[in-house]
Amino acid sequence: MGQRRIGQFGLLDAAVSRRKPRRPDVLDDIGRLFDWAAFERLLAVIPVAAKGEPSFPALTMFKALLLQRWYGLSDPAMEAALFDRLSFQRFAGLSLDDETPDHSTLAVS
Repeated sequence: MGQRRIGQFGLLDAAVSRRKPRRPDVLDDIGRLFDWAAFERLLAVIPVAAKGEPSFPALTMFKALLLQRWYGLSDPAMEAALFDRLSFQRFAGLSLDDETPDHSTLAVS
């Protein structure tokens, strides 16, 4: 089936990104520190789904796994956090219009 296309930021994403955080966002700082393109090249060897739903990009799933480990979240808790925490969505490269991985997808990664 291939891979999902994510991260197409829209008008609402632009409006939300203009909000000034009350405190520095650690995830934004981490996002700027790493060369994510290098990680993406390393993760490119992971095959995409041949059947069923298109898979999420490997880099998005890797970032979700990092968030899950850093914050000590179970798969269902990570699903909920990716759905409603803007900082997690932004770090993972998801726009507000993108579907987020569910707990069963996170468990496989």
